[in-house]
Amino acid sequence: MGHSILIIDDDASTRTLLTSALQTEGYDTVTAENGAEAVRRLVESKPCVILLDFDMPVMDGHDFREVQKRVAPDVPIICLTGAVDPEMTARRVGASSVHQKPLDVDALRSAVAELCRQPHAHRHTPEVESSITPGRDPQSGDGIRGSE
Repeated sequence: MGHSILIIDDDASTRTLLTSALQTEGYDTVTAENGAEAVRRLVESKPCVILLDFDMPVMDGHDFREVQKRVAPDVPIICLTGAVDPEMTARRVGASSVHQKPLDVDALRSAVAELCRQPHAHRHTPEVESSITPGRDPQSGDGIRGSE
C-alpha cells in the first residue's frame, strides 16, 4: 500500500493497538504521544491521514491542528475522542470523521482506507519541510512561517 498514517495519542496502548491494526493492512505507521512530538513527525514525513486524539498533555489536539492547518492543510484528520459530544469536536476542527473511544478498529480501518483512496493521498508538498524551522518550539508557534 505504501500509505503512511500518523497516529497521535497519549495512551500507549491505543497507539500500539492502532499501529498493529493498520500495519496488518499494509500501512506504514508513525506515532506520537502528544501534539509537539506530532509536529516533528509531520515535518519529517507527510502522512496520508492523521489519527488525532484531542485530550493530551504537552500540546493537545486542538493546538496541533492549528499548526497542521498551516503546515500540511490537505492531510485529513480522523478525530479520536472520548468527548461527550464527539461530532461537535470533529466539526470544530474540521475533521473528516470522528471515532468515539473505546475505538471500533474495523470502522477506523475503513475510514483510513477511504481517505487513502482520495486524490490528496498521493500529493507531495515540499512546503511541509520548508514551513517549519527544525529545533524550534512548535507549541509556541516559533519557527512557523506565516503565523503572524
